Amino acid sequence: MNRIEFLKRLRERLDALAIGDVDEIVSQYEEHFAYKQADGYSEEEVAAKLGSPEQLAAQFATAGEGKRPGGSKALTVLGLVFTDLFAGMFFVVLYAWTAAVAVLSIASAVLGACLLAGFNPYSLIPGLPYGCALLMAGSLIALGVLSAVGCLYFGAFTRRLARAYGRYRRNLLAAASGRAIAPPVSPQPFFPARVNRRLRRIAWVSLCAFAVGFVAGYIACAASAGALEFWHAWGWFVQ
Repeated sequence: MNRIEFLKRLRERLDALAIGDVDEIVSQYEEHFAYKQADGYSEEEVAAKLGSPEQLAAQFATAGEGKRPGGSKALTVLGLVFTDLFAGMFFVVLYAWTAAVAVLSIASAVLGACLLAGFNPYSLIPGLPYGCALLMAGSLIALGVLSAVGCLYFGAFTRRLARAYGRYRRNLLAAASGRAIAPPVSPQPFFPARVNRRLRRIAWVSLCAFAVGFVAGYIACAASAGALEFWHAWGWFVQ
């Protein structure tokens, strides 16, 4: 059974059982298919792991008939209140880190471009021979590209993790209320296969360019200054 047939049968059975939020339920399983296919599973393999659409729909129909006592739900909500406090602080840290990586990407690219163009606004950049500046500029631009890819991946991971936590909360509340639970959301970032391959290639190329450019730039600076600690020889930190 492929994805289209599975989702069609699931929707038809949900409609026949007069289940509410049919579109939301179907979209959750459609997302599950997309994620698993990105991992390399075929549509038929995903459908086989999920089981019969009729049985899945039946779970949503029978879940509302056997609701648990309200005390169980109240206890679940109370536990989630405390969990949300720690989860909220954790997500703030993750988003702050993503912002920091984005700033690093922009700053590296701008500094590299300034060195490449020989532009030194307000004399903020220490002086370098132009040949050394070219090597360091290439290294910094590569670091900016690498940081941009890392920011994209980390941002996507943080968003997926937030969605996974949101689905976890909803499933806990659904279970406490006697309703059926939805398939979990994986925190792994989801990119189309072609985009994922390109991003990995860009990351590897920029990492190698950064490493080679930095080492070559350091060697060129040391040779030009006649000292391994060329920044002292050129008086970078002397007031």
